[in-house]
Amino acid sequence: MMPLLLLPLAACAGGETDVAEPAVRVTKMGTTETVTETTTTVATTIEPADTQAAQSLHTTGDVATQPGGPAELVIQDVRAGSHDGFDRVVFEFSGTGTPWFHAGYNPEPRQLASGHPLDVPGGAFLEINIHGTPMMLESQRADLMGVGPVGVAAGGVVDVVHGGVFEADSQYVIGLDRERPYNAYVLENPTRVVVDFQK
Repeated sequence: MMPLLLLPLAACAGGETDVAEPAVRVTKMGTTETVTETTTTVATTIEPADTQAAQSLHTTGDVATQPGGPAELVIQDVRAGSHDGFDRVVFEFSGTGTPWFHAGYNPEPRQLASGHPLDVPGGAFLEINIHGTPMMLESQRADLMGVGPVGVAAGGVVDVVHGGVFEADSQYVIGLDRERPYNAYVLENPTRVVVDFQK
């Protein structure tokens, strides 16, 4: 699989854990590094060395990844967790291909298709549009397809609001207590788009 290139455009511990296979972290310089993510019943965490690497990539600017080829992905879980030094939001997918995305702070988030304002709690709003997520797939979870609050919160993450799916793009807005530097990247096995916010 071709590595993705990040381009500038301007969960709590506990419970049973399982360790995912090593995955590829996307970096702004177009290089990749292997990371391991441990998942819990509540949220996700990464090893201390990877935490330091992730923090070095944090920004308040816009970030995007380049397309990695055709994808047919279906959202399976949205979760949040709070960890030492960062809060994390994870979007987990089933299906084929690699997601690509655009992310950035938006003071007035609106739905992609209609342009209607989205009611997002919090004092700052990070919008992330995840591409390669067509609507009409059999394995969709109806409870995650509706427009509105997802109902996850942790640390500075107040909630995540789903703006809907339009032309195979899934729109999410993460409501935060305030604007925080963030790092967004893709992990595999399972496929996830991960957003870490500095505390």
